[in-house]
Amino acid sequence: MEDTTPGASDDLAALRDIVTISIPVKSGHWEIFGTPEYKGGVPAPTDFTTLIAELEPADRAWIERDKHMSGKVHIVPEAARPWLNDQFRSWLAANRNTSVDLTSQPNCRQYETSLKKTGKAVSGLVCAGSRGLLLYLTLSSSL
Repeated sequence: MEDTTPGASDDLAALRDIVTISIPVKSGHWEIFGTPEYKGGVPAPTDFTTLIAELEPADRAWIERDKHMSGKVHIVPEAARPWLNDQFRSWLAANRNTSVDLTSQPNCRQYETSLKKTGKAVSGLVCAGSRGLLLYLTLSSSL
């Protein structure tokens, strides 16, 4: 059976065409996927549409200046994408299908932005890791 999952993109211009990103970034990979994830057959309703990005910041101190450390973010079960580095993939797998309290995550901050085409507000988190930043945004939710 052929894999129809598009996988990660490294096109930051395309990412910036989808969401407003205020993070100073040199490079990165990103992907948008639905939950439940479509694997062929009859499609089911999508409960969440999520954007995950692993970014190389142009300014590593950026996250230290952003102080939005409170709030909870729901991590969907499929968030631990295979292309993510081990640190981010492990963290997402450990927190899958839970609401993460950001006050207990010292390297994570709440992140709010908007969709470019509609202006709709979207939120999630950004976490600093040893090799970059993890950006996790819930683009839509039926819950």
